[in-house]
Amino acid sequence: MSSVQTPSRSSFPAIVAILGVFLVFYFLLDVTYLDNDDNAEESEMSVERPSLSEHQAKEVEALSSYAVIDPTSGKVRLPIERAKELVIAEYSE
Repeated sequence: MSSVQTPSRSSFPAIVAILGVFLVFYFLLDVTYLDNDDNAEESEMSVERPSLSEHQAKEVEALSSYAVIDPTSGKVRLPIERAKELVIAEYSE
């Protein structure tokens, strides 16, 4: 009986190809999706957030002062207490 021998193939090219595919995938993933620390620090540094007391002071000022919102349509901002008085007077008639 004659047996046919197949030539032995080296698995080295297949391993290199698989590792290459993983490296390309990791490179694409790193470039597109993973956060870089440099970009995160730059974006955090560019956003200045007011402190709580500054935010509250701004809101109190908005609730207690008059201002013209849109002069063409006649929209104005009233202090909250004055707005409450006008609503009560309107609905009490």
